[in-house]
Amino acid sequence: MSTPALPAFPSHLLVDLMVMAMRASVMGCKFGLTLFIARYLDLSSLGLYGLAAGAIAAVPIVVNLGMNHLLMRDAVTASPSEMIDSMRHYWYFVTFAYSVLLTTATLVTILLGTPPLWILIVAVIMFEHVGNDIFYLLSSLQHHVWANAIGFIRGAAWILIYVPLAIWDPSFRSLPYLFGFWLIGCMASVGLFAFLSRSWPWLASFSQPFRLSVITEAIRKSFLMLLSDLGFITSQYIDRYLITLFLGLKVAGIYFLFWTVGSSATTFLALVLQQKQRPSLISAYRTSGPSAHRQLAWRFLQTTALATAALSAAIGIAFQVLQPWVAPTLVAQWSAFWLIVAGLAVRYMADFGALALFTAHLDRLVTVTNLTYVGVLVLAQLALLPLAGLHGAGAAILLTALIISLWRYWLLFGFPISSGYSRRVGA
Repeated sequence: MSTPALPAFPSHLLVDLMVMAMRASVMGCKFGLTLFIARYLDLSSLGLYGLAAGAIAAVPIVVNLGMNHLLMRDAVTASPSEMIDSMRHYWYFVTFAYSVLLTTATLVTILLGTPPLWILIVAVIMFEHVGNDIFYLLSSLQHHVWANAIGFIRGAAWILIYVPLAIWDPSFRSLPYLFGFWLIGCMASVGLFAFLSRSWPWLASFSQPFRLSVITEAIRKSFLMLLSDLGFITSQYIDRYLITLFLGLKVAGIYFLFWTVGSSATTFLALVLQQKQRPSLISAYRTSGPSAHRQLAWRFLQTTALATAALSAAIGIAFQVLQPWVAPTLVAQWSAFWLIVAGLAVRYMADFGALALFTAHLDRLVTVTNLTYVGVLVLAQLALLPLAGLHGAGAAILLTALIISLWRYWLLFGFPISSGYSRRVGA
């Protein structure tokens, strides 16, 4: 298809360097923000921030009802007019859903006297949702520089302003100010996308009547992906809520600090590797068939495993060096820290297995493995948290991720292509 135009960059080397720099900045800034909260606020605030961050990641999964994955996958081969029409209907639906959530949060705040911080968090969730959609849309259309420029504003630029300001002026050291700056960054990133895509036929598309059948049909097709997404996001964030329940908000703050360190490596790899692996695997399956897809997935698996091990170890060692300055009281928790880092590294390998299954249109298998992941993880956490505390949390993540990784790779590579790839849904 002919993708909608955006300003181009002539040099591939320049593009790769720019993308790498922006991704590294996002990872570094989010990592630094967590260290800032641990150093200049307190562990309870860090725990609350972690719970809010989990909600910011989880709520969009419920709101989009699985539609975004199918829309971004179809955008790779759809015509510009079809892609924009689909996004128009989808964003109409998203806007309506968040209008209801914002109204509800405002009424609860007024009637029950709850802190207005949650209104701010719901607003951040809404703009993060749209920002993620924009990032994956532009990535699917191979506009990697602009996708990452918008991601940089949303994930790093506001932190580069807020943290120095809060270090200089202690009055800014509070969660309402932090989420306020976050919201401004999200709004600026959406504004940049609106400016860059101003030549796209948005006005012509939005002038057409809204067709409810487009949304209902998309929801019907996306039901399996909704279940899969709910399983995936629950497996990613349920542990911090269980830790808060069993061990308290302060320990949850410690866990979130360690989790942030470990996940910073895998987040960076997801941005560096999966952004290009995803469309490549989709194209390989559609143009060359299951055999080519499986061969490409095997090559990507080897690269991913090596990069995950090396980067997780490097970041973990760097944190150990910085820990006496960031959180000196946690130095004795080094064994729990490395358990959590190892668990997150293996979890990333499990996530790559899900990506490979998804790009081969094995949606049913993705859903089954994601839901199983949640069940195994919850059982492991419930069994190990009361007995071993933070060590139990790390052991539960590691054990569950190892089981699901082996299962997914057996589904991909362990039996003939004619059997595995025939289990398609939604192709």
